[in-house]
Amino acid sequence: MSTGLRRGSDDDQRLLSVFGRPLLDALTGGSEREAARALCLLADAGDGVAEPLAGRLLDRVPEADDRRPLLRTLATLAERHRPAVRAALDDRDAGRRVRAAVADSEPWAFAERADGGSVAGAVRRVVETDDDPPTPAAGDRVTVEDRESTTEASDGAADDRRDEAAAADRAAERAGGDPAAADRRARLARAEDSRAFRAISLLSDFESLAVVEPEQAVRYGSVLRARATLDGEERGVALRLFDLPEGADARREFAAEVAEALARWDGVADADGVAAVYDWGDYPRPWVATPYLDGSLADRGRPGVERGLREVTHLAGALANCHGNGVVHGGLDPATVVYPASSLSGVPAPRLDNVGLLEPVRDHFSPSEYLDPRYAAPEYFSREYGSVDAATDVYALGTICYRLLTGRPPFTGDYEEVRRGVLSERPPRPTTVNPKLPSAVDDIVAKATAKEKLRRYETAAAVRRDCWRVVQSL
Repeated sequence: MSTGLRRGSDDDQRLLSVFGRPLLDALTGGSEREAARALCLLADAGDGVAEPLAGRLLDRVPEADDRRPLLRTLATLAERHRPAVRAALDDRDAGRRVRAAVADSEPWAFAERADGGSVAGAVRRVVETDDDPPTPAAGDRVTVEDRESTTEASDGAADDRRDEAAAADRAAERAGGDPAAADRRARLARAEDSRAFRAISLLSDFESLAVVEPEQAVRYGSVLRARATLDGEERGVALRLFDLPEGADARREFAAEVAEALARWDGVADADGVAAVYDWGDYPRPWVATPYLDGSLADRGRPGVERGLREVTHLAGALANCHGNGVVHGGLDPATVVYPASSLSGVPAPRLDNVGLLEPVRDHFSPSEYLDPRYAAPEYFSREYGSVDAATDVYALGTICYRLLTGRPPFTGDYEEVRRGVLSERPPRPTTVNPKLPSAVDDIVAKATAKEKLRRYETAAAVRRDCWRVVQSL
């Protein structure tokens, strides 16, 4: 798409001065779709057009009688020129409500035209069009001041997008395309076109964000594997979107509670042994971006004795740092012990993941869906053992030690069998399951997983100390 003009700042300014005002006037004056298409062509025509154009659109939003065409055009620009739109938002100190309104708006869907894709041709169609779009009802207008408002696509625009997607799929089939590959492309497109992803792209600290793997279900919600640029560096990112409870009040309460938990996790994420947090937020639903990790302990077999003890020692140190900063994990089990991708330097040490997230989640969802009961402390099953606190993490650390050194959980069976075991029985000693273990491991696990809190290790640092002594004795 080009006007044929030489690209450069002078020509960019000339493009805006010649075409900008009449197209912006037409955008709110009865020729929305054609004017929006011409403005998008204008943004594509010069390297420096998109950002000032986005700024002019933003300047008109507060005074517009109907803001939808402006917001939809900004949303469309963000699809191809997201850094420019972000820069315009930053330049005008746009708040979260404005950014959310842009992100919530449905981008325009433009069918290809036989009469060309030049700015001049598009402007001519704006001038010559006799189509008069229907006047929207006042209640349908998007207000930037309303944080909860969303802009819905018109039925025609939604149909256009579906028809274009269906046509692309049919074309791929006629061309002998792989149906699985076509399905994957469609899922990627849906993910990037989702309201949540558009909002995060505009609200996050990432300079760029692109989905590379379709959405997958994980604990607490779903994850998108993405490629992001942060501080000029490209990173692999796991973008996690949290499940939401039913009801508007419950969702607002849940979002606030998760945001507090994410802030606490972010506060300890720089420590060795804790999964990093690149960015997080609570709109349009709670989300967090972390490095993309290479599976969890739940996916792995039993390591060697020394390796297993070193991993317990490492995790105990990370947990001690969390507790020292007033952060309780609260949901430690093999699924929350994760591993960065292996490298030439060897298998990396494990990390604590989902730090502090179980506390807000268990108030709105069943805890058994977010914590493996076989690794849960007695206080999760009976209030007689007290509340969830740092001692609960010490118990969980003992069960992780059991899993790493024996390859199995302390208790097995159905939920009731596990519950009965946790409350009233002792698991087999680790050395009876793995005779290669030093006898000192039995004492460490027994003390960490004592039923009563007062009989457990007082701190995770004490667990680390005893495990390190065993490592040094090997």
